[in-house]
Amino acid sequence: MAERVPKIPGIRFDAIAGRGGMSIVWKAYHQRLDKVVAVKVMNQEATRTGQEIRQFMEEARAMTAIRHPCVVHGYEADCCNGRYYFVMDYVGGYTFASLLGRKGHVAEADALVICDSVAEALGYAWKEHNVIHCDVKPENIMVDMDGLVKIADLGLCRVMSNRRKAQTGPVDEIIGTPAYMSPDQIFADQPLDPRCDIYCLGASLYHLATGHMLFPDDDNDATLKAHVDDACRAPYPRELMPSLSVGFSRMLIKMCVKNRELRYRSWEEVLADSRLVQRGQLPAPPPAGAISSVKDEPPGVV
Repeated sequence: MAERVPKIPGIRFDAIAGRGGMSIVWKAYHQRLDKVVAVKVMNQEATRTGQEIRQFMEEARAMTAIRHPCVVHGYEADCCNGRYYFVMDYVGGYTFASLLGRKGHVAEADALVICDSVAEALGYAWKEHNVIHCDVKPENIMVDMDGLVKIADLGLCRVMSNRRKAQTGPVDEIIGTPAYMSPDQIFADQPLDPRCDIYCLGASLYHLATGHMLFPDDDNDATLKAHVDDACRAPYPRELMPSLSVGFSRMLIKMCVKNRELRYRSWEEVLADSRLVQRGQLPAPPPAGAISSVKDEPPGVV
């Protein structure tokens, strides 16, 4: 059955651009902005509880507040004829999930561009707005028509105060996508910080660069267990993709350390190591005693 086109004054809906669990994204023309936009419209079934509405509007507020070239920007959010919606930039390129599906993996140089773009964007979001994305994955990393990498979909974002979570969901709620979810999100026993998104990006880059997920996602419970179980370690990146450099492999290991106290502490640290790798230099190895999601470097790696 064809999807019913929403009726919102000043917006002409042209085509469906994507579907999510509780919303549909339309390509549309916004008369006041005089531009093609994307409009995310919440499914009417999802508006029956206040929690879904709060989550939807939290994403809209975050995307409207964050102004960074590598974050998909939002313009307005409202409710019309019982339909909650918000307007954001239309990105006419592709996601890295779709590229992964076509090519099987991305080159290390491209993975480093993704790393830098996402790190700069989420570093800004944290520093200026206390926002944690919570769902960094290849589906949410896009390339626009000009080749600029952008992070999208803040639907699971959390706005953190200095002492506690903002009231965007229950403290014990598991939020994220199992294949890329950090142990911090799974345990949900402490307030989240950028180390959560660093792990998610590391898991995403591992998948993009090697063509294999950090842990198989055939069963969500098993995948979640693998992220937190010290005994579960994915293959060393170069075992799966020998063309990867030792420096980049070392970065992936450090991003995906299960114990967040031994992981990269900030986006600035990630960017510093990324630039070392791009210069052909080796980042420092993971800290002594780190339990990594991937195997330690094979003997003889220098």
